[in-house]
Amino acid sequence: MHYHSDGGKLFYTTLGGGPNVVLLHPTPVDHRFWLPAAQFLASRYRVIIPDLRGHGQSEASSEPASAPAPITVEKLAADAARLLDYLEIGKAMFAGCSLGGYTLYEIWRTMPARVEALAFCCSKPQADNDAARAKRQETIAKIRERGTADFIESNLQTLLGPTARRRWPQKIAEAREMMQAVSPAAVIAVQQGLAARPDSVATARTLHIPCCVIAGGEDTGSTPADMRLLAEQIRNGGYGAEYNEIPDAGHFAPFEQPELVARILRRFFDSVVD
Repeated sequence: MHYHSDGGKLFYTTLGGGPNVVLLHPTPVDHRFWLPAAQFLASRYRVIIPDLRGHGQSEASSEPASAPAPITVEKLAADAARLLDYLEIGKAMFAGCSLGGYTLYEIWRTMPARVEALAFCCSKPQADNDAARAKRQETIAKIRERGTADFIESNLQTLLGPTARRRWPQKIAEAREMMQAVSPAAVIAVQQGLAARPDSVATARTLHIPCCVIAGGEDTGSTPADMRLLAEQIRNGGYGAEYNEIPDAGHFAPFEQPELVARILRRFFDSVVD
């Protein structure tokens, strides 16, 4: 199914029925990242899983495909708002991983009245530092020169934890297939948007709704220390936040350990609606 946002044609799918839960995936994959966990949640919830702009079956923009504008968290949050409008949903619970989680901070900043609960998976609140932004520029230059093949293989080593790569090698092939569907131009647009994302540590202290934080013990991108900081900042704001750590999961924890992450999310969402 498709809807339109800011001139782009964007894809989403739904499973189950009940209270609304929106799941936002990381980059450079698509909604299929969440499907195993979503199938577990769908026994009680209406689970809505979009392909973020530039990923899967969603267009990057209405501009020429060879040079889309940066895909920022601001733009992704606006897409999420339009999806709620399209589905006539006033308020929903959200979970996001990595880029999807970074988008949750912006969703809270721009439309808090439409957020019932937030679950952050492997999505640190800090912005890129100078070294990280410089590395993204190097990545962009390499993609422009050689395409995304090297970028994809590097991501498969860093985003999937060593336990998943060892135990479930088929996940490498599944992730690679999703990554190969993202155009070089879209990958560049996302890297530009990630480099520009605002710091959200202060935003975490403004969260006054139920929040769940999930960290992967093998995650080198949003480390357990980063995710503990997020939980602490939410608590410092005066509202509770549960912290969960999965020792043998990397940055793609919901994809690597979908049943475990789904159980955590199911328990959390149940605590909100019961």
